[in-house]
This record gives sequence, C-alpha cells and structure tokens, in this order.
Amino acid sequence: MKLLLIYFFVLGFICIRDLFKVKNFDDYVVAGRKQSSPFVFMSLMATVLGASATVGIAARAESIGFAAFWWLAVGAIGFWFQAAFLSKPVHDLDVRTLPEIAEKTVGKTGRKLVALIIAVSWIGIIAAQFAAVAGFIGLVLGHDAGTQSVLITAVIVIVYTLLGGQLSVVRTDALQFGILTLGFFAAAIYLFGGFSGIENAAHSAGLATSSSIAAHSASLATFGSFNLLNEKFGASDLAIMLFTIGGAYFLGPDVISRNLVAKDATSARKAVVAGSFAILVFSVIIVLLGMWAATYTPATAGSATNPLFRLASGVLPLPLAALLSVGLLSALLSSADTCLINSAAIFGNDILNTRRISVVRISVVVIGIIATYLALQGKDIIGLLTMAYSVYTPGIVAPLAVAIIAHKKFKVKKTLWYAGVIIGGLFGFIPAILASTAKIQSPAYLPLVGIAISLAFALASLRKK
Repeated sequence: MKLLLIYFFVLGFICIRDLFKVKNFDDYVVAGRKQSSPFVFMSLMATVLGASATVGIAARAESIGFAAFWWLAVGAIGFWFQAAFLSKPVHDLDVRTLPEIAEKTVGKTGRKLVALIIAVSWIGIIAAQFAAVAGFIGLVLGHDAGTQSVLITAVIVIVYTLLGGQLSVVRTDALQFGILTLGFFAAAIYLFGGFSGIENAAHSAGLATSSSIAAHSASLATFGSFNLLNEKFGASDLAIMLFTIGGAYFLGPDVISRNLVAKDATSARKAVVAGSFAILVFSVIIVLLGMWAATYTPATAGSATNPLFRLASGVLPLPLAALLSVGLLSALLSSADTCLINSAAIFGNDILNTRRISVVRISVVVIGIIATYLALQGKDIIGLLTMAYSVYTPGIVAPLAVAIIAHKKFKVKKTLWYAGVIIGGLFGFIPAILASTAKIQSPAYLPLVGIAISLAFALASLRKK
C-alpha cells in the first residue's frame, strides 16, 4: 500500500509540474508537437501495453497456450504497415486529432462521422480500463473490485489527465513504461532463471509432487506445445485477428495520437518501427508468464483471478511481487489516460469545434464521470458499449487509410466513401450488438466482409485530379 501511495505521489508531482507548462491548446492536446523519438516510443509502448495486452494476453495464454502471442504480434504487423504508409503523411497533415485527418482528406462530414464514432465508443473502452485497474486495486486492498476501487481509479486518472493533458500523459507514460518493463522482465528472469523454487509452488497448488516437478524443472519444455496455431486458435482466427486487431494498430486513434505529439515525421516513424519489434518481445514475455502461472499455480475452482495477479500475490518474493504489481498498474493506467485525453480532445475539437483548453478539460471530467458510472454498473453494460468499437476497424480503418495515402493525388467522391464507412461499420457493429444483447452469435468472419466492403467503396471513390 505504501508503494502505491509513493507511486501516485510521483504521478501527481509530474502532473502539477506540467500544469504550469501548458500554455496553449497544442501543449494540452498534442504535447506541443515537439516530442523526440524516445519519448514517442515510450508513450506508444505504454499506450498499447494496456489491459488487453497484459492481463488479457496472460489470460488467453492460460486458455489457448502460446498462440496468445498473436494478440500483440498482429499489432507489430499493423505498426510495420503504419510506418511504411502512414507515419509521414499523417504527421505532414499537421492535425491535432484523427477526425481532423478525415476532414483534410475527405471533408467536414467525414470529420464529424469519425469523431462521433470514436467519442461514443471510446467511453465504453475507458470504462473497461477503469474496471481493469479497479480489479487490481481491489486485489491490493484485499477486497473485490467494487465502488471504492472504481472511484479511486477514476479520480487518479481524471485528475492527472485534467491537470497536464497530453504533456502529463507523455511524461507519465515514460515513467510507467520503465516500471512495467522492469516488472515483467524481472518476473520472467526469476521464474525462468531457476530462482523460483518451483517445487514448493507446484506442491502447494496440488499439481504434482516435488520429485516429479524436479524431473522437469521450470523449463520451457514443461509447458508443452509452443505452436503458433493449435486446435483452440486456428488459421481462420488469426486471419480475423490480423485485420480487426491489427487494423487498430495500423490506424487507431490512440496509436495515431502518438504520431501527432512527435516533433517531426521521422521521429514518429522511428518510434513506430521500434515499437513494432518491442511489442513482439513483450508478447513472448507475457505469454510465458501466463503459461507459467497456468502450469504451476492454476486458478482454484470457481476463481477467475488473472494469472499475472496470481504471480504477484502468491509466487514472487515480495520485492519482485511489488515491482510486478506496480508494473501492472502502470500498464493499466497508461492506456486509460491516453483514451481519456484523446476522447476529450476529439469531443472538444471535432464535435464542439473549439480549441479552448477549458472545454477539453471539462470534457475530460464529463467523459471520466460517465465512464466511471458505466464501470460501476457491471461488465454487461461495459461490454455492450465497448461493442461499439467493433464498428471502427471494419468501417473506418480501410477508407481513412485509402484517403490518407491518396491525398493530393486523387479526389474522393464523398458519397461512395461515406457509404463504405457506414456499410462496413454495420458488418462489425450489428453482430456485436446481437451477441451482447440477444446472445445471437453471427459468423466470426463478418467483420472481414465489412473491411472488404469499406475498402472496395473507398477505392471506387477515388478520382484522378
């Protein structure tokens, strides 16, 4: 608990310092557009290594094995394509938000359409991030994730985002990325370096006798198959993930926002390239930690405790457990604050058409309060709203990417472009809503159909100048 208080104190100090550095809209929303490649890289990494990429991957590793590696691996592929096709043209557009890109390449209606989709759907994503952090804080405080944990989480994220805006987010991201790197790598070295006393851990879990464990040792061979595809995760699953998840890394509002804080296009591109290789390393480390926990400290009957939480609370020695715990907290917070500042900036800049810092700050508070309320309602409501994210990749990624790449080379026939966004988005949104509300499962490939349709309409909308 004392370590958490120190951690939050440091975050508060950074944000109060940045409060006095914010002089204008650009400082608050894009950190002055003057961040160097190392800061952009660390902020990008802290942004993508959030709840789904840490506790989410660890949980998937427990259920599908090493194939969980693909969750971040497809992100690396998305980053490679972003560096090759988007990093320079996006930065050269001199915009402050992703919807502004739509206006410069398509028109004002495109900006409003993209802004509305992101502003609404990202509230659910922020709520989900709040719930993830609350679950962790609840574990530390010794009670289930309830009102107290959610409120603590919301206040922390809202306050330090409110004070320093994107400047604070970039600075705290650098700190959080450093801590989470130390936490995850230290845990991996301890568990796989022969320091873990695995015999005792396995015996206490009722898995096996110490003699049988000693025969295997805590080696990678103990975990069985390391196939990238298996009966629980096949080629069709990978294809769907490549386009739906990879698409968000290629042209998602949060990863693109890291491009916009860079001082130049070269810094943005270097950060994305470095990030593409770094997340592959993190994917392997997190998957191995999840597989270790699944093998040696499996969840007890009726328990849904995440593998990483089990490692932090019952396997690692206290110093390493504390380091991994703060690393996990850093990973969860770093995604929540980025989503919050980006949503607020989009709401103020693109929906309300104002660049007043006071309006964006009010938006931070309002969006944060709504997300907090949703987080308090339970997973079903959060899941329902988060389903709106399904419209983004099938509906927006392909058309907007085409518009960016074709900018200044082709004209865009707007009606066709808008039709592609709407029809493509419906192929992702409707199945997600049916699954969440009526429990009707649609074919998993429907989002891919949506991507193909939106891409076809976008290409058809191009006209030579």
